[in-house]
Amino acid sequence: MLDISLKQEVIEMLALTFKADEINEIGVILFRKFDLHQVSGTRSTETVSSRRAATILVEYCMDKKGELGLLEFLIQIDDSVFLGRQVAVEGLETFLLKLSQYGYFYNPDKRRLVSGKDDPMDMKNWGALKEGKSYSMSILSLDIVENSRLVKEYGSGKMKKLYASLWSFLRERLAAYEGRIWSWAGDGGLIAFAMKKHMIHSIQFAMEIQTLMLLFNHDPSYPLKEPIQLRIGLDTGKVPFSFNTGEIISEVINCAAHLEKGVCLPGHIAVSCRVFDAMGKGYAVFFSSAGEFEGENTYLSIPLTYNIKEAEPAYS
Repeated sequence: MLDISLKQEVIEMLALTFKADEINEIGVILFRKFDLHQVSGTRSTETVSSRRAATILVEYCMDKKGELGLLEFLIQIDDSVFLGRQVAVEGLETFLLKLSQYGYFYNPDKRRLVSGKDDPMDMKNWGALKEGKSYSMSILSLDIVENSRLVKEYGSGKMKKLYASLWSFLRERLAAYEGRIWSWAGDGGLIAFAMKKHMIHSIQFAMEIQTLMLLFNHDPSYPLKEPIQLRIGLDTGKVPFSFNTGEIISEVINCAAHLEKGVCLPGHIAVSCRVFDAMGKGYAVFFSSAGEFEGENTYLSIPLTYNIKEAEPAYS
């Protein structure tokens, strides 16, 4: 099951998280008669480094076809007490995200890793996030400008076609940025970014979407006689995860939604001071101060698309 790349990542997780004697104890829990020194052929008085101990245990598990058991143990022990100390397994979420690309997902109800045909993009927890645990995330709130007017003018049939096209358009681009659509109400919703570089990924995605709306509006299958515009709000911070993402209560989610509705202009991106301070000079040049909103400094992007109406497109 573990190829060379995955094997090295498991060794790295163990070596960074546990001492050699703790790794030996994990082996005993999994195989009862496991003994680090006996397996490695070293004397009981000889010191074994954490990395060497991790390599020995992983290779032993692979030889005994017990890799899944080891991984399930690491998932279950993460963020809990082991041998009298609180444990946070280094790099576990990133590893599980990669493992999902091999078709393996952690089922929290069965407490097991299972092989499935699920599309990783449909897994709101990335196949890695655990119920009740808080993670550093970036949350993006997005909606269609003047949606109510568009529904009245074009009818629900054409608007449903538009919503489906927009959803597919966003989902396809999200794959490049490891984002997930958490909730969707037709004219907009919440999009979440976790894992490494989540903040940079979120701003890159937001800027790309606003830039590519020109192409979306000119697609031959576009159903309306006028272009749509989006508003996007973005915040970053700690978010408690739940598999029922609609029940998550978070200041980060609230801030993103309020920025989108209260600060953002059509075709722009509104970001919190936390996002602006973390995005770096390269992206900061696209934003300027939008003043205070709800007691915090906010920033608004420059227009990322030209005035589409001036191009006089031949909408049918």
